[in-house]
Amino acid sequence: MSLRPFTYFVTSFGGQGVILPILLLVTLILLASGQRRAAFWWAFSVVLVLGLVLVAKIAFIPCGGYFPGLDLRSPSGHAGASMAVYGGLGVLVARLARTRALAGLALLCGFGVALAIAVTRVVLGAHTLSETVLGGAIGLIAPALLATRQDLFLRPVRLKWIWLLVAPVVVVALLHGVELGAEPVIERVARELNALLGVCR
Repeated sequence: MSLRPFTYFVTSFGGQGVILPILLLVTLILLASGQRRAAFWWAFSVVLVLGLVLVAKIAFIPCGGYFPGLDLRSPSGHAGASMAVYGGLGVLVARLARTRALAGLALLCGFGVALAIAVTRVVLGAHTLSETVLGGAIGLIAPALLATRQDLFLRPVRLKWIWLLVAPVVVVALLHGVELGAEPVIERVARELNALLGVCR
C-alpha cells in the first residue's frame, strides 16, 4: 500500500489556501475577544515570515545556481508558513493554558504538525532538504516572537484556548487541499525581476 496519498494529505495542511484563512480567522478571534496586542503580534509575526520566505524565493530562484553546494533553488513556503502558523498557534495556546501539561501538549502538537508538513515536502520531491530547512528556519521567527512577548495577552484574559483551535479545524474542514497556485507566479516574478536588474546571469 502506497503512502503517497497520505503524504499529499499531510502536505496540503501547509498550502496557501489553508494557511492564509487560518491567519485571518485567528486574527479575528483575537480581536473579537479584546486581545488587540496578541492579534497584532500574531498577524505581524506570520506576515513577516511569509514576506521573508517570498524574498528568499525571489532571491534564490534565479541565483541559487551560484551556490551549488547548498542545493538551494526555492526555499520551502510550506515549511516556513506551517512553522509560523501551527508553531505560532502552539505558542498562543500554551500561553493561555492553565497547566504545564496542556502547554507542553500544545507546543508538541503545533510544532509536530509543522515538522510533519516539512518532511512531506522532501518526501514528495517538492523541495530539497536544504530548501525545507531554510524555509522552516525562517518560519521559526513567528513562534519565537510570540514566545518572547511577555505582555502578549491583555489582562484579564477571557479568551479560552479552545477557540484558537476552532479556526484551523474549520478552515481545514472547508479548504483542505485548496491551492492558490502562487509558486508559478513567484517564479515568474523572480525571473522577471532578475532580468530587469541583471543580478544573476
